[in-house]
Amino acid sequence: MRKKGYVVKQTEMSRKNPAAVALGRKGGEARAKKLTAAERSESARRAVEARWAKTRELVDEITERSKELEKRALARLRKMKKERTRP
Repeated sequence: MRKKGYVVKQTEMSRKNPAAVALGRKGGEARAKKLTAAERSESARRAVEARWAKTRELVDEITERSKELEKRALARLRKMKKERTRP
């Protein structure tokens, strides 16, 4: 079975009806033809927002972890300075 230039191996768990696959491909094209330009634009905008939402979640998580690490590093530096200044 081919999917956009890639060879997809069929396993027993992922057997698909070739007729259903063909109808699925046609269905997407038919839906796109049926929609107005504004509706296609709205659909595409929602898809992009969904993809970027995942990216934003990852960025927020990384930012939060970075802040935590920065706090820990600053605390260690303060502790080291106190130890050096003790008589």
